[in-house]
Amino acid sequence: MSSPVVVLARHSLRRMRPILIGMAIVLCGFQFLLTQVASYLFRSGGFNLMPSLVPDFVQQMAGPSMLAMMSFQGIVAFGYFHPFVLAAHLGLAIAIATEPAGEVETRFADLTLARPIARYQAITRTAVLLFAVEAAVIVGMMASTWTGLLCCTPREAPRPDASVIRWLAVMLGAVSLCWGGIALALASGARRRATAGGTAAIAALAAFLLDYLGRIWEPARLVSRLSPFHYFEPMTVAGGLPPSVGDVVVLLSIAAAATSIAYIVFGRRDL
Repeated sequence: MSSPVVVLARHSLRRMRPILIGMAIVLCGFQFLLTQVASYLFRSGGFNLMPSLVPDFVQQMAGPSMLAMMSFQGIVAFGYFHPFVLAAHLGLAIAIATEPAGEVETRFADLTLARPIARYQAITRTAVLLFAVEAAVIVGMMASTWTGLLCCTPREAPRPDASVIRWLAVMLGAVSLCWGGIALALASGARRRATAGGTAAIAALAAFLLDYLGRIWEPARLVSRLSPFHYFEPMTVAGGLPPSVGDVVVLLSIAAAATSIAYIVFGRRDL
């Protein structure tokens, strides 16, 4: 007999299957097409023209990472921290993590907990599902990247190192799990899924803007350390600098702490 966590996870996957499949197809397809964009620019000599199209003051503000992005490797790597890709991952994580609030809102939780199922198992189901879906999507993105590079790009094109792609994928997964954990903590005490999801989305937007201000405005630099996005530095890795293991640890620690809060709140709340 399957454990309650497995049964709940299967039920959740059946409900979310169309969205998950559609999101995976779009994100994986985008990664493959980016390799073709990079190939087109490489064949047409577009990378030689890019630096002249960017004003000098913009290059000085952005630093060496700007020039690194205007290359074959940079275009391929960009898919792992493109703003829309990042937003898609965060949206997917928040949608999965707020399921406990949705079950409370629809009274599905009453039917579930009427069976011999502990409350913590509902949170475990969501946490496991969040990690599994995020890992599956990211592995699919990496597979699409390498498929595009191996089958449909010029052999003389300077491909990015495998370690760079892996680290970018790890960083994207870590920041997604971070916000998924925060959304799960909010959902554990909310009675409406829209409230939990909307609060998590607004918090993510505020944190993103705070980090942006901290990067360009000195007075906000210290406060921006409170933003999880402060520890999401993909452009440094894409530019060839060593990755920061500490940043990934911080993001995963936030996810773990928020998930622990979710266990406590959901276990004590009045359903």
